[in-house]
Amino acid sequence: MIKQRKNTIKTVMYLFFIIAGLGLLIFILISSKSKETKFIATCISVWLLFAIFCIYKIVRQTKRQSIFKKGIMSLRDLDDMDGIGFEQLTCDILIANGFEIAENTQISADFGVDVLALKDNITYAIQCKRYQETVGIEAVQQVYAGRAYYECHVAVVLTNRYFTSAAQKLADKIGVVLWDRDTLRELL
Repeated sequence: MIKQRKNTIKTVMYLFFIIAGLGLLIFILISSKSKETKFIATCISVWLLFAIFCIYKIVRQTKRQSIFKKGIMSLRDLDDMDGIGFEQLTCDILIANGFEIAENTQISADFGVDVLALKDNITYAIQCKRYQETVGIEAVQQVYAGRAYYECHVAVVLTNRYFTSAAQKLADKIGVVLWDRDTLRELL
């Protein structure tokens, strides 16, 4: 799944800091005899927990914002990009179109998937093809295998061009979604 381990580690880390902070607060409250010290320790702890929560929300919101804004790019702009730039921009395009998460996979050994995305609890394995000609059957085969590798629900090939009839037939047969130039125009 999409960086599930990384998110689990972050969650465990946040819980650890919260529990450690509460443990320290309890220790101070139990060991302190002064009411003033107890009150000050409680106030500081509550403030720190609130600050950690605010920082978490700010970081989360910043990650969700993308550079891409709908309506400012044309297909011609995408045609002039290189492949890696197209893959990176695809994440921003997906986020701008309601996807909760869209992340690039590693550049080499990506198992036929360039972008992993999440929308409405459905995971997408997306192969990006910024080509000058029609996209063939190989892209469909690659993303189909990559979908299984990344354990995603949906396999998608996204291109700035169109697909060959063989690619369309195979995609229909094995359930791969094809997003061609027309679909990309709608996403922009």
